[in-house]
Amino acid sequence: MNNASNSEQITSAGHKLSAGRHLDVHYLALKDEYDATLRAAGIRPGWSVLDAGAGNGVFLPLMAELLGAEGHIEALDLAQENIEAIETLIASQRLACPINTRIGDMTALPYETGTFDAVWSANSTQYLSDEQLTRAIEEFRRVVRPGGLVAVKEVDISVWQYQPQDPKLVWRLLDALSDDTQISGAMRGTRLSAWFSAAGLENVSAITTVAERRQPLRVVEREYIGNNLAFLSGLARTRDLPEADHRQWQAVGEDPERLISDPGFCYREMWVLSLGVRV
Repeated sequence: MNNASNSEQITSAGHKLSAGRHLDVHYLALKDEYDATLRAAGIRPGWSVLDAGAGNGVFLPLMAELLGAEGHIEALDLAQENIEAIETLIASQRLACPINTRIGDMTALPYETGTFDAVWSANSTQYLSDEQLTRAIEEFRRVVRPGGLVAVKEVDISVWQYQPQDPKLVWRLLDALSDDTQISGAMRGTRLSAWFSAAGLENVSAITTVAERRQPLRVVEREYIGNNLAFLSGLARTRDLPEADHRQWQAVGEDPERLISDPGFCYREMWVLSLGVRV
């Protein structure tokens, strides 16, 4: 993205799709699949868990439920506004286990070695360069105890589809954005196992989830998909694309509901839960 685009798209937590309202909408639009992914991580009652890059805390209520009263969560994020949102959540709900908050960087975690039973990180490593991701996974491994779990949920946006829109329209845009760290980071989900193995984690495995939404769409699903389309339309304005592509993205940006309301509309995305154990 060029500098003008950055000023429009970037917040202190990442791009505009990391803003609090979008995080809530994103989670609610895909809640069934997201909850299933967290449950599949293998978090056990009574554990101490670090939620690294916790965002505004959308996973915390279910995580607390899985841990129970004897468990404990440390919610860490780089953005002050996200920490404030989590603290508001804690104050407004009766969560099932204690939760502490802390501002911090995933690539230099402010915790002693072996502090946690598990690290969970969702939708956060996409904002890191390859080198930063290497450090973050090493840090995740460091702060869990021997036998501890590292679980990273991350997207692979190469699967993004907005049918009946031609999938190649998205592919060409993503190719034009390949030099953008955040876009390339959001295409690594399928390959995170390699970083786990390089960091010395063992018993590495991966669980892939494909989420699909067709008509009739719920209101929250329409909002989430519309946000994504507006985001992509804005990015298209910053790149050298065929004129026909620019026209199509402009039309999508001006009226995303026209595409979303198509009787044959189908939205598809994919993410991967990568798991590893410190031995």
